[in-house]
Amino acid sequence: MSDSSSFRSVLRGYDPAQVDQWRAEHASALDQARQEAAERTVEVSELRAALARVQEEQAGTAKTLADLQEQHSKAAAPTYANLGERIGTILGLADEEAAEIRSSAKADADTLKGTTTLEADRVRAEADRYAEDVRTKAEAQATQVVEKARQQADAILDDADREASARREEAEAFYEHQRARAASAAADFEATLGQRRDKAAAEFSAQMAAHETALTQAQERAQSLAAESERAHADSLAESQRALDAAKAEAEHLVSAAREQAERIRRDSERELSAATARRDSITAQLSNVRQMLATLGGGAIAEAFGDHEAPAAQPADATDEVDESAAAEPTEHVEPSEHAEADAAEPHAEHDEHDADDADDADGAAQPAGAKRGQRAGTRA
Repeated sequence: MSDSSSFRSVLRGYDPAQVDQWRAEHASALDQARQEAAERTVEVSELRAALARVQEEQAGTAKTLADLQEQHSKAAAPTYANLGERIGTILGLADEEAAEIRSSAKADADTLKGTTTLEADRVRAEADRYAEDVRTKAEAQATQVVEKARQQADAILDDADREASARREEAEAFYEHQRARAASAAADFEATLGQRRDKAAAEFSAQMAAHETALTQAQERAQSLAAESERAHADSLAESQRALDAAKAEAEHLVSAAREQAERIRRDSERELSAATARRDSITAQLSNVRQMLATLGGGAIAEAFGDHEAPAAQPADATDEVDESAAAEPTEHVEPSEHAEADAAEPHAEHDEHDADDADDADGAAQPAGAKRGQRAGTRA
């Protein structure tokens, strides 16, 4: 932008080329401000894209967690109908596995909560910082444009006042000079040169009229330039205010969107944490049911073992069949309400439990008569 304090004076006003240059420079500054606003809009779009990527990563994490839960639920439920002497070992392994599951679920929930909280804080901090930068730059630019427009307007008004004063002083000096000449001519040629005196007076009047006309035109030109300067100042101020309002609105919208996103992330994390806690409580309750069931099954097996040793040799098959039928009907009533509990609590040990159950059958079969063993297998199939 030009650093000159005034426009070059020409006949009947200021130089139009300098005035047009001044207006072009102000228009260029306004276009630059609009370009910077567009660049800020692009930066806002990039931040939104980054936020969308974070949301996609969170959705992938949630999907992975859901897949793991689905795989966990699809495992086969073990059977506890034929458990024998290794019940204590199975309970210990089940307790250890439950503790590992609880620890893993709690660690995953804590990690997911911490990650989402940090990401939400980072996005919110970036949005606040960017909004503050945009607002600061917009306010500084608007202040600069308004200040430059005010300075230019003041310079134009000062130049117009100086030009009018110079023209007025020039006219007054010319008037005094002509009046002195007229007085001198009147003194020298009053007696003999009356006609020449009248002619000089007429010329003086014509020149005065011409100078008055020029002075009037200069004043009108100064008023026109002052009005044009005020209009340009008002237009620049209005445009700067519109750009500032738009930047503020965009910044407030971005901050509001970031806060809503952070709130959604927090709610999702709390919901996932509540689900993990509920799952942990469910596993604990299911383990309690499994212990009760195993205690019931263990008591029946011990009573059956004692009955086999004390019964007469002629009646082992019938007595054992009755005990096995009672024992086979009893776990069926307990298994139905807690089928999912057994699946969740003992899924990792399904094959191991089946192998232990076979070992228990072999050990019990070695100590019992052949008839009792056939009765126990018949009760298991029932």
